[in-house]
Amino acid sequence: MSTLEYYAGIDIGASNIKYGIVNSNGEIIFRDRKPARVDKGAVPLLHLITNIAENLLLRASEEDVTVPWLGIGSPGTVDNLTGTIKGNSPNIPDWVGTKISEHLRDHLNMPVYVDNDANAMALAELRFGAAKRFNSAVCITLGTGIGSGIILNKQLWRGNDFSAGEIGHIVIEQNGKKCRCGNNGCLEAYCSSRAILDRTREKCRNGMSEILGNVLDNDLENLTVKKMFAAAKKGDKIALEVVEETGTILGAGLSGVVNLLNPEALIFGGGIIDGGAGLLEIIGAEIRRRSFAAASENLRILRADLGNDAGFIGAGLLGEYKTRNG
Repeated sequence: MSTLEYYAGIDIGASNIKYGIVNSNGEIIFRDRKPARVDKGAVPLLHLITNIAENLLLRASEEDVTVPWLGIGSPGTVDNLTGTIKGNSPNIPDWVGTKISEHLRDHLNMPVYVDNDANAMALAELRFGAAKRFNSAVCITLGTGIGSGIILNKQLWRGNDFSAGEIGHIVIEQNGKKCRCGNNGCLEAYCSSRAILDRTREKCRNGMSEILGNVLDNDLENLTVKKMFAAAKKGDKIALEVVEETGTILGAGLSGVVNLLNPEALIFGGGIIDGGAGLLEIIGAEIRRRSFAAASENLRILRADLGNDAGFIGAGLLGEYKTRNG
């Protein structure tokens, strides 16, 4: 019988930081989350991550397990060789240039590996989840931002300059809505959690529908993505329109990805896809309507198996992946 190994990972999101310990069978030993509070800036965020890392290693000691390294998944373009945020992190102010790995190595005196958060999610799904039976897959995260990890021949494809997978910044409308990345018309500007809330508020400018009003106690200040989807599941007209429009736009944008890569599977995770209300089915129908029939004929469109745990699980695997693949 092989000895179990243990991995510690931290998944930095623009809304929450999720972290935990998982073993080599994919069993979660511990998990927790804290608000990211990215509006306070890069330095406080790095201090918060350091505190979380110290507490995570303390928890490993309390569980009497040894973790050989710490893994971090972060939004933005990440130089995984140095653990530095290289660019394109529109949802975390002043994050570009942050030397996460160097900072944490100095504080923890242990190896620290850093990669893009969507890449970490893809590694987790490849090892333990929905991607493990495929040679090629695009693992897509839908939340505060939109990103993806690309698996080709069972290997993570990071691109020439670590920027592969930035699906959220595919331009779908010339001179369209301003995106937080600085460009116009990006997919993320129409389908991120912020965009979904903005679309819902716009539709409520002349008053809320009955079901949505009941869910929100007739106060639009109570609106969250979770509550919008709850209203959609109850059959609310406005909420269902938002879900339909979001899924259609996502499907249109992703149809180009299907034509370009012709993957075996698209695997969706993140808080938005967890909302349900038929969103995944709408995305899939639009992809099949717009992409080449040959590219989508055998395409599988799936929900991620590991849910919101995928990010920290994949981050924990980064050291193993680095050792195996260099």
